[in-house]
Amino acid sequence: MTPAALAVDAGQTTIRAALVDDGRGPRSAVAPGVVRVGSGYGREVVGERLLAAVAKLGPLPESAPPAAIGLSGFEAMGRDDLRWLAETFRSSVGVDSLAIASDGLTALLGAIGRQDGAVVAAGTGTACLARRGERFAKVDGWGSLLSDAGSGFAIGRAGLEAALREYDGRGGSARLMAAARRHYGTIERMAERIYAAPVPTRAVAGFAADVARAAEEGDEYARDILRDAARELAISACAAAGRLFERDEPVVISYAGSVFQAGDLVTEPFKREVEARRPSASVAEPAGDPLAGALLLAELAPELPAAPGILARWP
Repeated sequence: MTPAALAVDAGQTTIRAALVDDGRGPRSAVAPGVVRVGSGYGREVVGERLLAAVAKLGPLPESAPPAAIGLSGFEAMGRDDLRWLAETFRSSVGVDSLAIASDGLTALLGAIGRQDGAVVAAGTGTACLARRGERFAKVDGWGSLLSDAGSGFAIGRAGLEAALREYDGRGGSARLMAAARRHYGTIERMAERIYAAPVPTRAVAGFAADVARAAEEGDEYARDILRDAARELAISACAAAGRLFERDEPVVISYAGSVFQAGDLVTEPFKREVEARRPSASVAEPAGDPLAGALLLAELAPELPAAPGILARWP
């Protein structure tokens, strides 16, 4: 029987929450995503959005279960902000045991469970984490202004650049220009709408799905964008694995996130790049998603060491 647990997968686009109550469930809920503290928003906004997602689950058990949150932007939160967020969540929800982690950790636990290995998660942003026993190695997750290589934002931005190059006559993709016009209304006002969006990063990342559709329809520019993203994600996964495993050691590498929903257009070049860089690695399809990883984290948190930028626990 699955132990009782409250789990939250807090991405930049969507927050998903789940409650397992002594084997009954899980009940699940979806709410708008979180934002990075400091990107024009304070910790209060992050707290409000997490609590809104949990509230959609309905009444919690009288005996509050352990809780775990996989939080996009966790790495960038200051100690005081993180402590405030934990105290607010614990008091508002009524839980005692709480773990807050990088979304890279919940992606890893969801994809490969309790075993050692490396997982790269690519949604709006990118996070990559390797685990070997009680040791962790983190790669990327630096945010869209600094990196997030291979992320939905990176794909969306590359697709929009191709659209604008075509519009300007600089050589781009007519198919992606048409897709951008459908997605944003007009090319002429597209920049204005993106810069004025409440979360511009999310507005750009939303175009990644259009890039994937164009690639499926045979657009070579779009296919190149996805291949480049897959290569970057493989580089991150191999870099994380290389911090904990020797090159010739067997290691499991997996993946998570909406970018991989493009299917073979991303997973196949990802596998080829991993195999070229680490011939001893095996690329495994994810066993579960980051929300399943957050549920597992609620159970495993007491056994895992707290690590800056990766995992914090209360009490």
